Amino acid sequence: MKTRIIVIALLAISTLFVSIQCSKEKNEQAVQSSEQLIQESEAMTAHILAFKEKMEYYRKNPDLKSGGVKYAANEAVLELESQLNFNYCYTDIEFTDRVQTNSEVIMPLDDLLEIFESDLSLHYFDVLVDTVQEHMVRSGISNKKLMLVDLELNGFDGNGDAIVGVRTLIANQGSSLTISQEVGWWYGYKGGTCEANNPYAGKWDAALDLQGDLRFCHIPAPPPGMIRRHELIHTEGPLTPNLPEYRIPDDILDNYMDYRVFFATISVGQIDDDTKCISDAIEMPFYLLEYSDFINEFEDAYSLEFIDCLVEGLTDANETFIQHDFTIFLGDVWFVQSTWVIEDIMNAN
Repeated sequence: MKTRIIVIALLAISTLFVSIQCSKEKNEQAVQSSEQLIQESEAMTAHILAFKEKMEYYRKNPDLKSGGVKYAANEAVLELESQLNFNYCYTDIEFTDRVQTNSEVIMPLDDLLEIFESDLSLHYFDVLVDTVQEHMVRSGISNKKLMLVDLELNGFDGNGDAIVGVRTLIANQGSSLTISQEVGWWYGYKGGTCEANNPYAGKWDAALDLQGDLRFCHIPAPPPGMIRRHELIHTEGPLTPNLPEYRIPDDILDNYMDYRVFFATISVGQIDDDTKCISDAIEMPFYLLEYSDFINEFEDAYSLEFIDCLVEGLTDANETFIQHDFTIFLGDVWFVQSTWVIEDIMNAN
């Protein structure tokens, strides 16, 4: 988990979705008033903008060598990640599809494993921004919007330079599908539903529906006139669904709600259409509440707030198992005025 720049706790919410109660239980001491939250948001915004100004200053003055403050590798990674998320990432849009992309870059360090601001500026604009732009192009999405950037210090190479993992979450902006009169759901990524002729194949499924419900439950509305900004600090997952600790107590192992995360295997029984279809009335509410509890548990464990999540179907070539890959993104959340302009990273250089 990364070191934090600032701790910001969001107001607890309790949202009713369909007939399911989605709630976030918070210690009363952690609940802040909107005024306190806005004050802390202003402090975070000032920090981000000051750092952005320094990065742009060194970019405009490339002859300034080894200038400014020096940052340790982990500090540099967090500052750069905050810049990317604050300036280029959308947090309040509807989308029809999302793609996660990963790569690694090298960040040069000195003998003390540190980097000057001037060199950091060069790395930010010429390496990291270019890498995210490449992710955008590779996504294959038409109306693409950057939603999240996760930078991780993955270690050091033989020269003592930092190996930085770059993970992006890119969305296809558009109105979410509205499904009615469904007969169960298909488990897999874009698998559609279990209706006759499966009209939503390649577009929607249980995984995506659960993902949308979780975002609805755990992303509270911002104060009036404000929009969310976030700093990603910790990524949990994809969770291994069939861990013993995720097993439902006193339950018969039969590929039917055996674990807190959806999982079925041929070692237990045949994987047929009935196994693959997650019923609306029983299984969908069950997994929504279990996945929601996971989010609450990890928020409490790391003292961080929910930023986003991914739920995707997974199997192997012979379909010996089927499962959900469930990934949770946690960090700090703050707010800026709704008039704030989010920059297009494709025009950053």
